[in-house]
Amino acid sequence: MPPDQFVGLAVNVVVYLALIAFVLYRQMMAQPLRVRPLVLLPAVLGLFGLQQLARQSLAADRGRVVLLVVGLVIGLGAGLWRGTTFRVWPDAGRVMVKGTAMTLVTWAVLIVIRLPFAFLGYAANHSQGFVVGELLLALAVTFAAQNAVIWARAKGLNVDETIVRPSNRKW
Repeated sequence: MPPDQFVGLAVNVVVYLALIAFVLYRQMMAQPLRVRPLVLLPAVLGLFGLQQLARQSLAADRGRVVLLVVGLVIGLGAGLWRGTTFRVWPDAGRVMVKGTAMTLVTWAVLIVIRLPFAFLGYAANHSQGFVVGELLLALAVTFAAQNAVIWARAKGLNVDETIVRPSNRKW
């Protein structure tokens, strides 16, 4: 691997680990369930991922397509699993959500599985744009799956419809 690609890979790993640490911190805090963050994070990640991938030539390289599909399937499975690990409960007129120790385990499993994808992408001389786009799209899928499970579990609490609602907070 050329030195400039190694530096790019190292920077990506540090940035993504910092983002994951922030997400883990937020997920481990008890907080009211709000629709906007459930939808916004996966949508933004997906948009940026698709934007990166749109600049790549995927049709000519089956390896890239396989890597992309496998990454999305892993993200979907991990997100569905992780969504079941959150504690979801009604409290003072709101639905609250908080990650558990098992949530951390699911993240650890996902990281252990996903990290080799970055190295495989670079080893196969895939562009940094493809590697980043694939990762962002896989993260969008994993958050969307996780959030769909959390939302369904919150709806299953049979609380007043006004409890599980969009936030009135402006941000």
